[in-house]
Amino acid sequence: MSRAVGFRYRRRRASDVLAKVLGTAATVFGLFWLAWILLVTLHNGIQALTPSIFTASTPPPGAQGGLANALFGSLVMSLLGVLIGAPLGIAAGTYLAEFAERRPALRETVRFVNDILLSAPSIVLGLFVYTLAVRTASV
Repeated sequence: MSRAVGFRYRRRRASDVLAKVLGTAATVFGLFWLAWILLVTLHNGIQALTPSIFTASTPPPGAQGGLANALFGSLVMSLLGVLIGAPLGIAAGTYLAEFAERRPALRETVRFVNDILLSAPSIVLGLFVYTLAVRTASV
């Protein structure tokens, strides 16, 4: 091995070790803060976990109460989402599998919309719908 090749190898090896050390340090730093947030949340929130937190209604701001309304609302929204989305998804999948070869433009449109829905985070879609439906209705 010539001198230049040996130098390049040592330099690449040193930069590889440096990148691994910095990456590991960044990971440990991030995990430390995540663990700290989890421990503080558990420490402060464990005393609030009582049976009434799940059964009492949501109070006005500043009063004691529970999460029954929020839990019921989440359950209803999830159930409605499944009842509306599952038949549409099954119908779109059946169409793509059985009938879409005759109409390639529609097939590509359905696939494109499906890819968008799969790749977009739900919070982005929620903010989009909020902006269109809720915000415009209240203005």
